Amino acid sequence: MFVKKDFELIFTDRLDCEHLLVQVRFKNIELCEISKENGNDHMEIEMFCNDPLYNELNIKFPLDDFLEALRVAKAKLMAL
Repeated sequence: MFVKKDFELIFTDRLDCEHLLVQVRFKNIELCEISKENGNDHMEIEMFCNDPLYNELNIKFPLDDFLEALRVAKAKLMAL
């Protein structure tokens, strides 16, 4: 399902997860995966990065925290 130009959402099922996951892709590159394994109020986002500096790091955090950081960053940048 395409959301915006070049952005695609792919809903998928994994054996190790009770709920569906959604992959967010940009130009067919998987950017992140969003999971609701901890419930609707505690969704997590896992970022995928091809940079060798981060190959061994698990970049996973609460989705709401990330969305709030993006909202604040956008507002601050617009105010400059």
